[in-house]
Amino acid sequence: LTVVNLDPHHTQAGMVTLPLKDLGLDTDKSYQAHELLSGARYMWNGPRNYVEINPHAAPAQIFRFRRRVRSEHDFEYFL
Repeated sequence: LTVVNLDPHHTQAGMVTLPLKDLGLDTDKSYQAHELLSGARYMWNGPRNYVEINPHAAPAQIFRFRRRVRSEHDFEYFL
């Protein structure tokens, strides 16, 4: 997924809606959104997620998605 801010002066924000089934993602499970330009990783849930792009920092975001991401909750020793 590529999201671009075409306004060179102001931060823009909004919701993106993903076709989860078409992307091979479960609609009822969290998935990882890896922003490739900054290296940031986010845990997203459901088809609609918030994005915010400051053109002074980076005018675009390019995301790659991973289906099953393990977290602390996946391990027995997590209390």
